[in-house]
Amino acid sequence: MVHGYYSKLISKQQISQLKYPKCDAEYDMQFETFCKIHHMLFIPFVAGKKTPYIGCGKCGTHYYPTAFPAFEQQAIEFAKQTKKRWYHFSGLMLLSIFVIGAVTLVYKGSQENKKRMDNNLAAIQPNCVIFYHKAEDVNTSMLVSRVVADTVFVHENSRSTNGSAYQIDDSDNYKGPETFFYEK
Repeated sequence: MVHGYYSKLISKQQISQLKYPKCDAEYDMQFETFCKIHHMLFIPFVAGKKTPYIGCGKCGTHYYPTAFPAFEQQAIEFAKQTKKRWYHFSGLMLLSIFVIGAVTLVYKGSQENKKRMDNNLAAIQPNCVIFYHKAEDVNTSMLVSRVVADTVFVHENSRSTNGSAYQIDDSDNYKGPETFFYEK
């Protein structure tokens, strides 16, 4: 089962004044708090609603607090005071760690690409060929003729291809007019 839930006893407290109602035996009953735990792939994901019960410690029978009006309010208060366990949220914590890690990797990757682009722009020299995408599946190149301050003067390739731009890297294709771009 990929997703589901189960009920788990998370807390109990003995009641010494109450007798077991089925056989009237002198055995201690107890306040019990059960919690509905949602899981994914059997990893506890989220702790849900807490439910109070009054149960027998000997045979394991559970009763709603309304079965014992004298102890009903105490059972409800006991359930309210019981805290959910931190490990019942372990799936949610794992998911949070995964999302934070993925966001961090994407952010670091974009920062690294920006640094690489800045380094590549700083290394532009005359007679370098720059390959780029004109549009989706359209690749071409340009030849750097000179660099003056932050301006790069280029001759654009007169041809383009949907394959590798290396196939059209021929000196005869760069005979067009000189254009310029700013490094930024």
